[in-house]
Amino acid sequence: MNEEISKSARFWAKITSARIFVSNAFFLIILSIIIISLISVIFSSDLKDPANKAFFFQPNGPIVEQIENSSDPLSNLILGNESTQISLKETLRIFSKLKNDNRIQYIILNLDNIEGTGQTALFDIGQSLKKLKDSGKKIIAIGDSYSQSAYYLASFANEIILNPDGGIFIEGYSRYRNYYKSFLDKVGVTINLFKVGTHKSAVEPLTRDNMSIEDRNSSKIWMNDLWDSWKENVASNRKLIPQDIQYFADNLNILIKDADGDFGKTVLNAKLVDKLLNRTETREYLLNKIGPDDTEKTNYARISIDEYLQVVNAEEPSSNIPNNIAVIVAQGTIMDGDHPPGTIGGDSTAQLIRNARQNDEVKAIVLRVDSGGGSAFASEVIREEIIAAKQQNIPVVASMSNVAASGGYWISASANEIWASHDTITGSIGIFGFIPTFEDSLDAIGIHSDGLGTTNMSGNNITREINPVFAEILQSNVEHGYLKFISLVARERNMTLEEVDLIAQGRVWSGKEALKIGLIDKLGNLSSAIDRAANLANLNEYKTFFPENTLDWKEEFIASLFGKVFVGILSLLNLESIINTSENLIITLDKFKDPKNIYAICEDCLTY
Repeated sequence: MNEEISKSARFWAKITSARIFVSNAFFLIILSIIIISLISVIFSSDLKDPANKAFFFQPNGPIVEQIENSSDPLSNLILGNESTQISLKETLRIFSKLKNDNRIQYIILNLDNIEGTGQTALFDIGQSLKKLKDSGKKIIAIGDSYSQSAYYLASFANEIILNPDGGIFIEGYSRYRNYYKSFLDKVGVTINLFKVGTHKSAVEPLTRDNMSIEDRNSSKIWMNDLWDSWKENVASNRKLIPQDIQYFADNLNILIKDADGDFGKTVLNAKLVDKLLNRTETREYLLNKIGPDDTEKTNYARISIDEYLQVVNAEEPSSNIPNNIAVIVAQGTIMDGDHPPGTIGGDSTAQLIRNARQNDEVKAIVLRVDSGGGSAFASEVIREEIIAAKQQNIPVVASMSNVAASGGYWISASANEIWASHDTITGSIGIFGFIPTFEDSLDAIGIHSDGLGTTNMSGNNITREINPVFAEILQSNVEHGYLKFISLVARERNMTLEEVDLIAQGRVWSGKEALKIGLIDKLGNLSSAIDRAANLANLNEYKTFFPENTLDWKEEFIASLFGKVFVGILSLLNLESIINTSENLIITLDKFKDPKNIYAICEDCLTY
């Protein structure tokens, strides 16, 4: 017995020694990475000279109003939180600097990874590219293939080069969703829906098996507006007519067949590209035009987005202008409480506005909205701060980006003026609430609920049929919320309740149509809205800044140092996908956390 105990002790002693060895080795690896990173930062601060180099614009992800960021340091620690998104603000700033930078004559666009960029953002970037081209810069787009978003920007180039084995995928705009009513009926889930608004279709997938006529008709109008805008811009850039683009998209199967299945030849024949060159041929073509790189003679001289941004930041003159305009970005779902950039927290976004209005140097506020809405309660918390700013004689201009609908319109409504792009999706003025109950599901497997309570409100539980008293309360709340919403719009837009109700009912509008019906004041981009805010504040000189809620320095330090290490480990263990799946589920459920279960959200606005 003693011998067996001794063997067991030796075994566990070896396990302990191995564990200590692995822990120490792991610590040394992390320490080495930290030291190497610090050395890299210290000794790699030299700026790259942009002279005689092409600016190489290759985003690693979608171009967005605000880069998403998690405020949870553990999430940053585990997942690294290295966003592939690129800031629209910085993109436009770079292009503005390039226009007057005589050191750079060529702009190379590689747009393989920008899928997910909104149409309004694409329009603004396209206009910046147009200004670059008009200033004499040569823009060349290169790519193995082009998505619809990529081709839109590529069309502004002087030349478009496509890999012979690639293609251009233009499919217009669509909105298809899965509908679950029959499935929910089969599994016995009851969706108790409370809404106001004929066109409020966010919950239709749970209550129908197909798209309603109202949703179909209103969606067709705003999608056609966006599609017409897309075709007109691309056709003009390529010296075509919009019908040429429509014909290509509608008859691509015939056109490819006529070209013996050669996709590259098909788009060349359609005059959508200028050259068919593979990667090697493209590199040689650009090498001959631009010249070789100093260190890599077989490649053309170029400077990346990050490298040029470092140059721009270093050359930015210091400013002593005391007048500031705060541009507060409200991007994502509106949720109650505090949330990081990329999501609109009722409390955190309200705090940004409060900080701005309490800053003596802030003379105007621009609220940049890119949101399909969310919590009605959180939306009102944000709007109250806008009212407070106006009461301090600080003008507020709402600038709508890709989407500013439902709650996104709510938080914009009380601004002094509302600006939007003609490609903006807005409106969706309506309210809904819903609670799923599972009494039939449980009954089918032999589980039943019974009991008693002391009031008519007792016994609210998703395992039982919804309490009719509670249902009446929720419907009354929804109707009150809708009346409050349209009353707000009527008051702020100088309209009658009847006039607002006609254009509300949850209906979605394009920016172009919203201007016609009085939901917005002007069509223009963020720059135009900032200029207007300065004008309202009587400012001749001003500077802008973009306040954000950020992590404290300790959380940022931990996340930046350890994040990438854990990403590698998790990928080896195949745990990252599990964590991401769980996180996405939590985020989805977290959207529906309004204190009164009432939402001003246009979920379907984000699916075009």
